[in-house]
Amino acid sequence: MEKMKKLSTKNSKEFKFINYLLIALNLGGKSENTKKINYTLTLFPLIFIISFILSLFIGRLWFEPNSIFTDSLAKNILLNVRLPRLIAVSLSGACLALSGVALQNLFKNYLAGPNILGVTSGSAFGAVLAILLISYNPYAIQISAFLSGIVAMALTYTVGKKLNGSLRTESESSIINLVLAGIAVSALFSAGVGLIKYVANPTDKLQAITYWLLGSFTGIRWDDVYITVIPLIICIIGLNLLKWQFNILSMGEENAKSLGLNVKKYSVIIILLATLGTSSATAMAGMVQWIGLVSPHIARLVVGVDNRRLIPASMFTGASLLLICDTIARSLTPSELPLSVMTSIIGVPILLKILIRNQNKL
Repeated sequence: MEKMKKLSTKNSKEFKFINYLLIALNLGGKSENTKKINYTLTLFPLIFIISFILSLFIGRLWFEPNSIFTDSLAKNILLNVRLPRLIAVSLSGACLALSGVALQNLFKNYLAGPNILGVTSGSAFGAVLAILLISYNPYAIQISAFLSGIVAMALTYTVGKKLNGSLRTESESSIINLVLAGIAVSALFSAGVGLIKYVANPTDKLQAITYWLLGSFTGIRWDDVYITVIPLIICIIGLNLLKWQFNILSMGEENAKSLGLNVKKYSVIIILLATLGTSSATAMAGMVQWIGLVSPHIARLVVGVDNRRLIPASMFTGASLLLICDTIARSLTPSELPLSVMTSIIGVPILLKILIRNQNKL
């Protein structure tokens, strides 16, 4: 009798495991709508490829595609100036979007973004400190910004753990404490940025700091890409490999644990990968706003909430959106517009449109 009871319980757990696993693997079902979404998913890489090719030839100087073979000046500009810049823009946009969708999934808050853990402010502090102490050296700025971003993440993690005793995302209180820790750390590093701007020489250093904070990919060359490509690729591959874990986490902490998923371990991995991508992008281009928040919303409107589709769709959306913003910023006027200004002009109306549309559905 006892054995039958254990077997019944075991069978019940196995049934729940298989049931949840099937849901995780077939969250969208196999309806006609799912087939339409799968077909639409192919449009995201197509839009990215078209945006990349057009951005290569569009700018203050416009080039014809065959000029790369007939004009040495055009070849040098396209291959040594624009191509490394576009690769950096694409990887940064993809990382910011992936970081955004990862944090939105983890905190179950669609308004969460990479800034929530204070990484962006931490990276900004490291960059302006390097500009103040070492002058405008791209390598020093990138390294200092990256290290400062890691420090900000470590502080957020430590403070969140102190507040909750154990940094477990299974409970709502731990999530709130981590968010509050991120806000506090962000405010601390923002104050540091303000202090550095206050003591900086207004004739040179203050201008460089202000321009960097506005965000720009100006001056990115192959050497800059070589420095930052590894952490950006790690972020992209790592978060893409966690699509199924995101789906299981979306069922709730109890269901995720019943499936054998180590929620704490995967939460830490997700936060570290999101921090790595955001820090690297911020170190290279300054504070780029809205891409990490808006891109997942755009992708979610098209492919739904299944992370098997949402993750790659968000990645291509972020890369395409930042490519478009960067191309407009360097093409509209003789002097390049700050990238964060352009991303705000494009990102804010998109976000408001999405929020109004979702509100009307309620």
